[in-house]
Amino acid sequence: VARRALGARVPPALVLGWHKAFTRRPRSLGAVGRLALPLLLIVVALSAWTTIDRFHSSPERMGLPTALSVRADASLGDRETRALLERDPRVTAVYPGVEVAALVPGQTATIALRGLGTRAEPYPFTLAEGRPARGPDEAVAGQGLLDLLHVRVGDWVRMTVGDQPQILHIVGRSIEPENAGRVISTSLDTLRANDPDLRPALYQLRLDSGADPAAVAERLTAAGRGHLDVHAVANPADGLSPLRAVVLGLIVVLALIGLIELLTAIGGTVREGERDLLALKAIGLTPRQITAVTVTATAGTALAAVLLAMALGLPLARWLIDAQGRSSGIGAGIARLPSP
Repeated sequence: VARRALGARVPPALVLGWHKAFTRRPRSLGAVGRLALPLLLIVVALSAWTTIDRFHSSPERMGLPTALSVRADASLGDRETRALLERDPRVTAVYPGVEVAALVPGQTATIALRGLGTRAEPYPFTLAEGRPARGPDEAVAGQGLLDLLHVRVGDWVRMTVGDQPQILHIVGRSIEPENAGRVISTSLDTLRANDPDLRPALYQLRLDSGADPAAVAERLTAAGRGHLDVHAVANPADGLSPLRAVVLGLIVVLALIGLIELLTAIGGTVREGERDLLALKAIGLTPRQITAVTVTATAGTALAAVLLAMALGLPLARWLIDAQGRSSGIGAGIARLPSP
């Protein structure tokens, strides 16, 4: 390769620098590996940082399409409540809903059964697999529920709400940050088919882009005159914000380790080049070209380490985020987000 490069009139400094960096395989692989390790960990740390940031910048992609949750007392009917909520100019959609505890065969713990939105105005579930629930008896489920029941998208599940059975067809896998993902969601119309007298117990509100949830909640509370209980939808990333300082500190430490390793590689290249200095001068290389040989050798080693770290770090980061997210029911969709 070196002979062909010289024959193609590639500058001798580049050829000699590449030759010095990669011809001694054990030493070259060791240098690349030592430099790639801190870079790989930096890639993983940056992926964790990006995942935490996505909860705040794009909550709708993390299973939080609505910003406010409202509960009305018994004095307000469904029509009056929806009219009151839709009157606010920053509210773009109101989704009535109900959440009940359900039992499934063979399990002692309860799961959460939600009825959100209607077939005319379906709730915008964030899906990681499958399709939205549009037809009768169709539902989407979190990863935690699929693992609990050992089912997958396309299966039918049977559960009991009180003394009434409910059979639902799982057509999609949703990102569910609550209840460890042990949630199955359908439309309010589907639940009303079994219980026509079912009344919405809560309302999920989607706001305009850039709207302040606190300001909207204050206006709705005042407009409700004590009949509305308005709360912001809890964001799981609120408790993870302190981890940003930890991730930042880890990135700084790893960057220092990588810098020290890079300086060590430069020093080793310079020491090895001292033995070849007279030979390089004898063949006509100038001091600037001799310096370029060292720079090229170091840059080639660093570039190989960066490519190796990216090739291994991004799949590793996706796998770690997906494994951690599956334990909390949200990882199936997070792992599909773009990496930094």
